[in-house]
Amino acid sequence: MYCSVTIHEPPIPYLFSNPFILNAFSIKSVILAPVGTPAKPMYDSTLTLSRIGIILKIDPDTNDPLFEPGVDYLHTNFTELFGGSHRPMLRKFLDKAAATQKLQTIEFLVGKNSYQLKCIFYNPQQAICIISNITMQRNVLHELEDHNMQAIIDSYEDWIWSFDTYYTLVTANKAYLDGRRRINNKTLAVGDNILRGSDEAIYKKWMPIYERALKGETFTFEEKRNNAGREYHAEIYLSPVYNTHNVIIGCMGITRDITNRKTAQTEAEKLEEFALQTSRGIRQPIANIMGIASLLSDKDLSEEEKDKGIKSIIDCVNDLDQIAINLVKLIEKNVKA
Repeated sequence: MYCSVTIHEPPIPYLFSNPFILNAFSIKSVILAPVGTPAKPMYDSTLTLSRIGIILKIDPDTNDPLFEPGVDYLHTNFTELFGGSHRPMLRKFLDKAAATQKLQTIEFLVGKNSYQLKCIFYNPQQAICIISNITMQRNVLHELEDHNMQAIIDSYEDWIWSFDTYYTLVTANKAYLDGRRRINNKTLAVGDNILRGSDEAIYKKWMPIYERALKGETFTFEEKRNNAGREYHAEIYLSPVYNTHNVIIGCMGITRDITNRKTAQTEAEKLEEFALQTSRGIRQPIANIMGIASLLSDKDLSEEEKDKGIKSIIDCVNDLDQIAINLVKLIEKNVKA
């Protein structure tokens, strides 16, 4: 790998005598590229502006779609380069640079292009403005963000997916795509209809569910599934996805294997039932022992009656011992599990 460095220098020599203006000019792009791959610099254009933004000098980068071939931009206001909607913002930007006499930076979109402006006044009435088309760098960053997000969701064992209002699969992690393939041995990809390859029964089951989410409902439900002979419990979460105008544009879903949770829940219910039965089982022998002990304290009891009482106590103790054995077995079973 070689490091290709693109340096854009301002065309006005006296800039380099001003240390404040020097801060506005730096290495604009450092792009690592394989041998033989040309670097792709940003498009930089240099303007000298009056206090109110009139272009006094201009060195445009003709590769930038901002500048039309053959058009003379001298003596026009620099805000006209970007369209009327950006003028108030750019006027405030220029006013701040004039008021502070310090380097100011701003970034914004013009159509599909991203721009960065750097501006500094080198005297009270004139400023240097660097216009950089940073679209390529922004696109690279977006690609990296998308890649990183995909890597993150692919690391989850849960199924994660989303689809638009036309039921087109928009995002899906590896677990979801692999799981769908195991269901019907058909490959599903982003861009396909989410019900592609599904039989009529699946279609009739899931369409009403998806429609609920697309109408604005967020909900969770559980169901038992079978995967290659293995039964498991799944929890499905569905939620509508809204755009910035609060309009539903699709649905997001997460499917989680909750078999372990359901098993633990079942075991907890069994343990609760056992505890209840054990409590009842213990109370009865103890009550019997206390009653018999009270009777044995009567000195008028015959030897035969005393023997019966002692035998009953022994039986109660045996019952308690059996309860203790069952409890130990249950504890050992849960520890091994």
